[in-house]
Amino acid sequence: MCIIAAQKCCPWSRMSTFERDFEGAISIIPIHPFERASTVDHFGIFAKHWSPGKVKTRLGASIGLDQSARVYYAMLSDLISRLGVVGDQRTIAYTPRNAGDAFAQLTQSIGASWNLDVQTDGPLGDRMTIFFQTAFAAPGTQNVLLIGSDCPTITPAICQQAWDALASNDVVLGPTFDGGYYLVGMSHKFSDVFSGITYSTESVLDATIALMNQRVIKFELLCPLQDIDELPQLEELFRSINGDAENGTTCDQQPDSNLQPNYQPQLLSAIQTALRGESSVSPVARRKNNSDNPTKGPS
Repeated sequence: MCIIAAQKCCPWSRMSTFERDFEGAISIIPIHPFERASTVDHFGIFAKHWSPGKVKTRLGASIGLDQSARVYYAMLSDLISRLGVVGDQRTIAYTPRNAGDAFAQLTQSIGASWNLDVQTDGPLGDRMTIFFQTAFAAPGTQNVLLIGSDCPTITPAICQQAWDALASNDVVLGPTFDGGYYLVGMSHKFSDVFSGITYSTESVLDATIALMNQRVIKFELLCPLQDIDELPQLEELFRSINGDAENGTTCDQQPDSNLQPNYQPQLLSAIQTALRGESSVSPVARRKNNSDNPTKGPS
C-alpha cells in the first residue's frame, strides 16, 4: 500500500511518501492537513469593498475613481486566487460591514476557500490587534500572518518565507518602499506591535521596529515590496507583468522564480484599460484626490 500524506499547504510535488506492499496493490490516500496537523497556521487579508471613491483615491486622481476601483478589485481578486493555498485556515477580514454578500460572491467566482469575517470598527492598529487576538484564541493556532490588499506582488513563496521566519522569531514584517509594511506575522501569541503607532505616515515601519526593540520582541524583515497607490507604481506594475521590470523588489537574496507572481489576465486587462484612460482625468480631480493620505499597513 502506498500512502501519500500532504504536508500543510504545500504542492503535491512536496508530499512525503510511505510505501508498503500489500498483495501487490497500491492505494493513494490524500490526507487533508487538518487530519494530521496538531497546529494551525492562520492567514488573513484585510480588504475593503471596491466602491469608487472608497479605495485607491490617490490613484484615482490620475486615472479616475471608477478605474482605480476596478484596478483595486482586479488586484484583490488576483491575490485571493493566488494565495488560496497559503496557511491551514484563510480569512478575508472585510469592510464595510454590509459588504459580506459581495465578498462571498467574489470568493465563489474564484473558487477559493476563504472564511469571511467583518473587520471591527476603529483605527487600523486596533483592528489588527483584534484580528490577531481572535486568531490566537482559536485552539491549535501556532502562527498568524496578515496582509493588506495594496500589494499585488505577494506570492505563496513570500508567505512561506514569513512562516519560516516565525520558526525563530516572535514577529515578521514585510516592508514597503513608502515606509509601511505589506505583511505582519506573529508566532505562538499576540505581540503588541501596534500600540502608539501613528498610521498613514512614512514612519510606520521605523516606529514599529523601535517599539519591538524597546519591548525586546525578536523580529525579522522580509524583502521590501511596492504598494500600488499612485500612477507611477501602477505603470511599473504593468511593466513587470510584461516582463520589463523587477516587480518593485530590491533584495540581497538570489532571484527565485517562485517569488514572481503569476498574474490573472483580468488584472492586466484592468490596468491596460486604466492606463489608456489616464489622460482623460481633469487636473482639478487630480488636485482634489492628491490630498488623500495613504494607509501604511494592511488595510
